[in-house]
Amino acid sequence: MSNRPIGVNYEWGALKEVLVGVPNVRLPSKLAKAPRNFLPQESIQIIEKNAGKRLAEFDPALNEKFVAQVDAIIKILEGRSIVVHQVKKHLPSEEAFLATMNDSVFQTFPRDPLLVIGDKVIETAMYEPNRRKERFAVRRTIGERVSNSSAIMVSMPQPEPFPADEDGCYGPGPFLEGGDVFLLGPDIYVGITGNASNKAGIHWLQEFLGNDYRVHEVPLNNHFLHLDCVLATPRAGLAVICREAFVNGIPDFLRGWRLIDVSVEDAEEKLGCNGLVLDDKTMLVGEDMPELAEALRAEGTEVITTPIDGIHWQGGGFRCWHHPLIRE
Repeated sequence: MSNRPIGVNYEWGALKEVLVGVPNVRLPSKLAKAPRNFLPQESIQIIEKNAGKRLAEFDPALNEKFVAQVDAIIKILEGRSIVVHQVKKHLPSEEAFLATMNDSVFQTFPRDPLLVIGDKVIETAMYEPNRRKERFAVRRTIGERVSNSSAIMVSMPQPEPFPADEDGCYGPGPFLEGGDVFLLGPDIYVGITGNASNKAGIHWLQEFLGNDYRVHEVPLNNHFLHLDCVLATPRAGLAVICREAFVNGIPDFLRGWRLIDVSVEDAEEKLGCNGLVLDDKTMLVGEDMPELAEALRAEGTEVITTPIDGIHWQGGGFRCWHHPLIRE
């Protein structure tokens, strides 16, 4: 693995190496305001009923399902000769980071604290204080791998630890989360819902990447967390989309593309748009989305289905659960 390059340029490049989430969840003692915008009501009820408890403690059966489904996805990836790095679980000292602001522990979705763009590996600036600790375990997991490659690793300026104001805002940021960022070669698209990335984060990304890239803002309604909750791009010219989420209508870069529609309900409750693109001919989707699987197959995409309901109650899906290190 020494000196093996790291690089991602397109959402649909063939996945060769990946970082994935680990089952390690402790619910917050108090649910913050922003997650109430996008979490399904059932998830909010679970959190409020079991505040401050670990998933394995209050629902062992759900935790076992979560672990089994994660292991099954890893088996699918490794069966296709994809190198998989699973995030190391937090150390107690990491769990304590900013715990006075939010004491939850959450390592399911490494998509968000990380960005790989070209050969650049970026530790992002997360909106919710409890998720800002995630970069430490990610760093321990892939730090040596990155240092033994030709990649450049940087960390964004971290937001000041402001408490949430009456609107649930944590200050000016900058905020940037991987779930909002789509790579289409030199064009980078960043969603803004008001729950995660903001304009300051987009500005930082453009300044860091320089003139080789064009970073575009994609406004979304705040019933969703990230752009990847309402969009997938299995290949050039084909997208899976929840149209209602785009406040200014279909983005210009999708004009002329074949669009497969996902309902608001399926996008919110089943993370129907949030698939895992293996290459430009193959995609992994939840087995609870059979109509989507059928529509993708009708477009010539090979579809692999597997259960993910033990994961998406947490507010994310396949794309959230993985972050590519190499897409060819």
